[in-house]
Amino acid sequence: MGATTLALTGCGATGDGDGGAASGDGGVTYALAADPGQLNPIKNATVAAQSLAAFGYESLVSFAAGAEPQGLLAEKWEESATKVSFTLKEGVTCVDGSPLTASDVKASFDYAGLKETGSPFRGVYFPATGLKIDADDASRTVTFQSENAQSFLFATIGLMPVVCKAGSADPGRLDKEWLGTGPYKLAESSPGQSYKLTLRPEYAWGAGGVTGKTEGLPSSVTVQVVENESTVANMLQSGEVDLGLVAGDDRQRLDSAGLQKIDVPARPGLVFFNQAKGRATNDLAVRQAIAGAIDRDAVGKVTTGGRGTPMKSLTTSYSNVCKTTDITPALTAFDKTAAAAKLDEAGWAKGANGTREKDGKELALILLYPANSDKSVVSGIELIQQQLAEIGVKATPTPSPSYTDVIFQGGDWDLVWAPISTTLPSTWQGILSGDFPPKGGNWTYNTNKEFFDLAAKAQSQAGEQSCEGWQAAQSSLVKDLELLPLYEATETVYGNGVTFSLNSNTLVVPTSLRVSK
Repeated sequence: MGATTLALTGCGATGDGDGGAASGDGGVTYALAADPGQLNPIKNATVAAQSLAAFGYESLVSFAAGAEPQGLLAEKWEESATKVSFTLKEGVTCVDGSPLTASDVKASFDYAGLKETGSPFRGVYFPATGLKIDADDASRTVTFQSENAQSFLFATIGLMPVVCKAGSADPGRLDKEWLGTGPYKLAESSPGQSYKLTLRPEYAWGAGGVTGKTEGLPSSVTVQVVENESTVANMLQSGEVDLGLVAGDDRQRLDSAGLQKIDVPARPGLVFFNQAKGRATNDLAVRQAIAGAIDRDAVGKVTTGGRGTPMKSLTTSYSNVCKTTDITPALTAFDKTAAAAKLDEAGWAKGANGTREKDGKELALILLYPANSDKSVVSGIELIQQQLAEIGVKATPTPSPSYTDVIFQGGDWDLVWAPISTTLPSTWQGILSGDFPPKGGNWTYNTNKEFFDLAAKAQSQAGEQSCEGWQAAQSSLVKDLELLPLYEATETVYGNGVTFSLNSNTLVVPTSLRVSK
């Protein structure tokens, strides 16, 4: 499910205070919570891998939240729902000194498109089938033609990392070295410990005019693997690291330390309903009762530790597309009396023990959630259990270390807390459509024809023209209660002696780093 997150570039805010001194010699130390693992950027889309690879590889386009897109490798483009054409900037060179050509970009996508490559970007950043790519080196133009319309063809294709010719021609090299056009080159690699990156002085094509000679851009970046979050917080305070992300209670002490900070969205609170035949939640009246019994604000504040905001869209608030979407009018109102009445009407009567029954069967539900959820999420799920009990619904919180296996393989569940983060509204068409398990991935057993029709219509329109249609499609999902959106949590990226901005996937933008001594 993590693969549904698309790295559309967003903008970051600037915090208060200079936060002390950064690492010596104009360098910056950046703490990552996990080892990036596989260095090949086409085969590894984990957050840690993308965070590291962004320093060495670039995409065709950069998107700033609330602003027009900026070119990275491309200087201009033309788009429709079925075709997008990019013209590359002049003078872009790879880390090995070779010029980047339109044919190189095509080869990069061809490599990623091979099924045997196993790229997680295939079918997410570009269509898995029905995509024709043409390259013209003389005009520096690469054109993508899709058989099927996609609203955000430009945004997704424009964001896949591009590898240079040496990498696509010999993919094995990508496992050991960087072969991209990014502002930094990989100088040293100690998997599980650290990665030393050095600035390319010849870099001259960054978004917004950034070059290798831009004042304040770090001369080196040391990416250090620090798995313990409290340790990251300690190192930020002491100045041992200059940049790092903290999600838990350690933020309370860091907030008063005068560091630059940017709060970013994380862990959207989404409750999904199993609508398979034979499940109580197949009945819309039961789903309406459950949604009406849940105090969205109370649960949302608990699950986010008081740092979250109500979800107005099924896409992350950092997304740079369709930012005016508001599906709150489609939400079921919190009303315990009305919720209980819905169950009465549906024939679920309270039994002697207070749990509702129908045809000799209790209204007992399995509330599935990821076993690695933090304490605040678990507390919120327990609050949902209490609120449902008040209307006679017995919900049993059930942690699972592999909850995605349970839902995708047609396992035993009725409700599931699934923090699926997406940056494009069109992604939900794939998540909640298709054949039921085990033949397909429609794991909620969604049969909402109105949503299918609205999504198909929206998909035929390009870019922002499609937003009204996608809002209608999302509203249909929420009104029919395929899912219930609650609150979006936050994490915080801190900088000590360095300023920075983030993309819409909450990753540090390498060319935004400035040492502030």
